Amino acid sequence: MYLKRLITLRKKHKLNQEDIAKFLGVARTTYAMYEQGNREMDYELLIKLADYYKVSLDYLFGRSDNPVHIESYAYDEIEFINRTLEVYRDLKSKK
Repeated sequence: MYLKRLITLRKKHKLNQEDIAKFLGVARTTYAMYEQGNREMDYELLIKLADYYKVSLDYLFGRSDNPVHIESYAYDEIEFINRTLEVYRDLKSKK
């Protein structure tokens, strides 16, 4: 499951394998092998990617369909999310 999610997240962020390989400090061919399942990514790199995409490891491994990992957001970002959610809920309740 995590291979599919790695690819989906990379494409969602409009990145290519070279971009992610540079971020992780590995060769593009190494990262390509990770996505193909021909090589196992170590935990440190998985954590680094989860933090980069701001998702939980549970999401990466398919244990959750909720990608939000609240601990990866700064306090001001969480406040913004909460305020936006309140506005959304108010609008939704008025329909």
